[in-house]
Parts: sequence; structure tokens; C-alpha cells
Amino acid sequence: MATKKAAKKAAKKATKKTAKKAVRKAGAKRTAKKAAKKVVRKAAVKRTAKKATKKVAKKVAKKSTRRAAAKKTARKAVKKTATRKAAAKKATKKAAKKAAKKAAKKAAKKAAKKTAARRSPAKKAAKKVVRKAAASKRVATKKTVARKTTRTPRAPRVAIPEPAHITPEQALANTRALLEAKHAHDREAPAWQHIGEGGNHVPDPGFQSEEARMKANELHQGEIHQSAIQGSIGATDRQNQGKRDARG
Repeated sequence: MATKKAAKKAAKKATKKTAKKAVRKAGAKRTAKKAAKKVVRKAAVKRTAKKATKKVAKKVAKKSTRRAAAKKTARKAVKKTATRKAAAKKATKKAAKKAAKKAAKKAAKKAAKKTAARRSPAKKAAKKVVRKAAASKRVATKKTVARKTTRTPRAPRVAIPEPAHITPEQALANTRALLEAKHAHDREAPAWQHIGEGGNHVPDPGFQSEEARMKANELHQGEIHQSAIQGSIGATDRQNQGKRDARG
């Protein structure tokens, strides 16, 4: 019985070991397969990447060639348009020059015709004016000759004696005499004071009468005692006018 049990255990262990070995082998195979698959996948990815890069490069090359061709055609078109524009400008300039020359010639011809037409009547008018001036001069000369012949002879001129020259001493003596006469006249009483008086008494110069003197003093006193004017005369007049209006 013990031997059977030991044999069974040994068989179980052996089977387990073999199973483990088989499992290990199977796992190793699986990992190998997985690694192979990965390698294959990587190779395929590399191939696809190469193909994609080739396609992209072809597309880029095509686009670059197309762009270069488009640029060449654009340059050619620009050159053609530039040459056409230059030719058109030259043609327009030539045409403008020709037209300007023709217009200038026509204007010169018209101006010459107008000046010729104007000169002829102007010359005639100038000749008429010259003739009239000559005729008027002739008439004037005839009138002057007639006047000269009809004038009466003038009387002989009488020589006017020149005034005698005065020396500075004589002039000074004359001025002094005049000043003395003036002072004497100022000292005398005015002529109106002698009216109604028979004697030679000369009153003091001053007022005409005592009443006039008193009246002047009254006016003077009134001006002195008058209230001060705060402002101007026009302001006082306005105040008085306001008082009068209030009364009325």
C-alpha cells in the first residue's frame, strides 16, 4: 500500500513536471509567435510608410513642377502684358503728339486770320485818327495866327520902386515904440466907461455897477455852498428831472 501511494505521488509529480514543461514550452512558442507577428507588423508598417513617403514625394514633386510651370506662364503673361502696355503707351503718345501738333497748327492759322482781320480795320481807324489830329492842328494854328494878328498892343510896363531896406537897429526901435504905445493904451480906461460923464475922473476898472458886483457875489456864494456832485453833471440833471416827473 505504501509503495502504491509513493508510486502515485511520484507519477503525479512527474506529470505535473511534464505539464509545467509543456506549458512553458507552449508559452515560449506563443511569445515567439507574438514576437514574430510584431516583427511582421513592423515590417509591414515600414513598407506602408515607405510607400506613403514615396506617394507624398511624388505628389510634392508634381505640385512643385506645376507651380514652376504656373510661375513660368505667369511671368510670360506679365512680360507680354508689359510689352503690350508699353506699345500702347507709345502709340497713344504718338497719337497725342500728332493731335497736339494739328491743334496747334489750326489755332495758329485761326489766330493769324483773326489778327489779319483785326489789323485791317485797326489800321484804317488809326489813319483816320491821324488825319483828324492833323486837321485839328491846322485849325488851331490858323486860330492862333488870327488871334495874334487881332490883338491890341500892350501898354508899357511901369517900373515899381523896390522897398527901402531897414537896418536891424531901426527895426528894434520900431518894435519898442509899438510896445510903448500898446502899454499906454492898456493903462487908459476903456471908452465905454466915459459914456455919460463930463469930467476927467476915471473910475477903477471893474464891474459896471454896484448891483452887478452884488449879483456876481451872490452867484459866487451859491456856487461855493452848493452840494458836492457825486458823479457828473448829467447825473444831477437826471435826478432833478426824476423829481420833476414825480411831482407832475
